[in-house]
Amino acid sequence: MIFEDDAMLESLVRMVAWDVPHQFVPDLLLPVLTDECARLRLPAPEPVAGNLVVGDLSSARFVLAAHLDEASFSVIEVYDGQAMLAPCHRFRTQEARLPLTFVGVRRGGPGSVAHGIAKVVGDSLRCSDAGDVRLGDRAVYRMQTVQNGRIISAKAIDDRAGAIAALHAMAALLELGVPCAVTLSDGEQNLPDGYFSRTFPQLLRKFHSSALVIFIDGIFGGRSGRSTFLLPPSEALVVPHSGDGRGYTVPPRLFARLRDEVIPGARSKGIDVRASCAYHSRGDDWGMVTNPTSGVNHAGFFVSFGGTGDSPQIRDIDVRALQNCARFAAYAVKALSGGEEADGMG
Repeated sequence: MIFEDDAMLESLVRMVAWDVPHQFVPDLLLPVLTDECARLRLPAPEPVAGNLVVGDLSSARFVLAAHLDEASFSVIEVYDGQAMLAPCHRFRTQEARLPLTFVGVRRGGPGSVAHGIAKVVGDSLRCSDAGDVRLGDRAVYRMQTVQNGRIISAKAIDDRAGAIAALHAMAALLELGVPCAVTLSDGEQNLPDGYFSRTFPQLLRKFHSSALVIFIDGIFGGRSGRSTFLLPPSEALVVPHSGDGRGYTVPPRLFARLRDEVIPGARSKGIDVRASCAYHSRGDDWGMVTNPTSGVNHAGFFVSFGGTGDSPQIRDIDVRALQNCARFAAYAVKALSGGEEADGMG
């Protein structure tokens, strides 16, 4: 299969256009994801324990994992036409005025219900004159998607870009006859501190006992300047752990093989990828560390795209990084499964 970054860009633009806070993914993103899977000739996605799953988890020897929700806010109080909001993510923005879209359930169906401008007042976030906003609604950032050549700037891009790469990698692997599946989680929020993965752990018992997990997501911001990019990189990044080892750590033998054999082999095929010391935040991989009920110690590794932007309000990525993530994920799976050097992955 030829990976086309134009096709990935079109898919990503469609995906980030949707306003979908956590817990709304199965309702609001299932139709657009179904269309995307049909374009790639993949099985239709199915809701499973709050996630969307593409393929048969019970037989998949490789599971590509990404997440679909986006940084959001909960409406915690409404009075006198004013809504009080609580961030459900690491809220670091210094913006005095935040354009938001409110999402809620009305007349039995979910969707966008209002727009407003929120203001940071002390430790609170307040929004006046937003319209029909009710207790229990949620809000997401309202930002225009901007494309400049291969660079795309958007909200929700740190989540949904990984989903696009995972789906394209699965399409390539199915063409090669490799049993695989994609899990797209809903609820990978960053609060409370130290608790990250809400729905992904529900799937672990459904995995084949020998399944290996490939996490595909973004690296933004960072610590000590290690993962601060001046421009969005175009290469795929392979890191040894999340949270500098406080999250999930790739098994040493597996990472050594990736670093010393698989990555050089991929580069010889023209795939732009490198082992990286960039700081990778904990995400769905946290569920593999903290879930005590699956009964299997699954192995996994990270294939990441880097980007710029210190707030999920808007971030920038190079669509070529998605192509390289998808190509490397497919190449690595083929190499790790004992196949030849991923012929047809160019």
